[in-house]
Amino acid sequence: MALSATLALILMGAFFTLFSYDLEDAIFDRLVATAANGRADDAGMAPQAATLGMKTYVGHTSLPPWIGDALPVDTPGGEHEVFTLEHGHFHVAVRPDAAAGPTRYVVFDTTELTSTTRHLRRTSGLLLASALLALLGAAGLSHVVARRLSHPLEQLVAQVRSDTPPRTEGVVVTEVHALAEALSVRDARIQALLERERAFNRDASHELRTPLAVAQGAVEILERDPPTDAETFGRLRKAVHHMGLLTEGILWLARAGRSDESCGLVGISREMVALYGDHLSHGDVELVIEAEAEVFAPLPGSVARVMLGNLIKNALAYTSQGRIVIHIVPEGWSISDTGVGFGRGEPEHAGFGIGLSLVERLARRFNWTMSISTLEPHGTKVRLAWPS
Repeated sequence: MALSATLALILMGAFFTLFSYDLEDAIFDRLVATAANGRADDAGMAPQAATLGMKTYVGHTSLPPWIGDALPVDTPGGEHEVFTLEHGHFHVAVRPDAAAGPTRYVVFDTTELTSTTRHLRRTSGLLLASALLALLGAAGLSHVVARRLSHPLEQLVAQVRSDTPPRTEGVVVTEVHALAEALSVRDARIQALLERERAFNRDASHELRTPLAVAQGAVEILERDPPTDAETFGRLRKAVHHMGLLTEGILWLARAGRSDESCGLVGISREMVALYGDHLSHGDVELVIEAEAEVFAPLPGSVARVMLGNLIKNALAYTSQGRIVIHIVPEGWSISDTGVGFGRGEPEHAGFGIGLSLVERLARRFNWTMSISTLEPHGTKVRLAWPS
């Protein structure tokens, strides 16, 4: 608004100056034209005094040299403005004789009257002070308007950042009131969607727990007298265990609030490698855990088993040969492999499945960050980081 006021003042000053000069010229031309039209001197008459110091000249030769040089003999009739460096500023009315006689010239010396520029210089201080006062007034008005608009906006931003529903009470600015109402409606819709999702996750987890408990009990009974097909029984036992981890992860998504629990990532990583790394014994894939000491992260152990277990399981599924490296430092946990990369494996392994999606959602649930990058010439790296 201050810039707009400054520009408006500059334009207004420019237009006012141009208008002053144009009005001045128009007045002088009208005065000299009136004097010329109201006086009919005879041809050859000497210069005559006229109103306001005007002089009438008959014939081009009678003109002063500085005016005669500016107005040729064939100058058409009308009013003309003549500027000279040494003799001043003149307005001349040219009236040719209808009977081919000498042309009559009415000369108006306006040198002393054209003091607009000097007057502007003398009053420049007043103009500058007026401009500064106008700018201060515009700045004050803009400040009042800006505060009237920004204060409710700042309150609205604070409410949104604090995860509290936007309040429309007391908001007098129409636009901000409409924005607060729109945000309130959207917030209510999002909360309803989140609540439905939590309810579904909670109900699904509880419903899965009953058949999962039956399956786990059956596995424990079979462990007392293992069946002859040990490989099939091993797959069944691990599948039941994996289902238990997934159920626990889904149940955590339905819980509200934060958890103060922490867990050791090195120990859980080794546990998950022992659970899913059966084919490592064939020598096709080498898996290495790089860690100087146990690293504790702000995460419940059951959630860490879901997240790390699914990432380790994915890396093993997409790596048929080569190397898998789990790197654990106090700043984060990462796993790198030399496999074909997520989504580019065999048809039976295509897609991420619920496991990786669950890891991403659990990471967001606990304010962790998860990044997936491609390694050259082939391979994938997944990194998890938690708030410091």
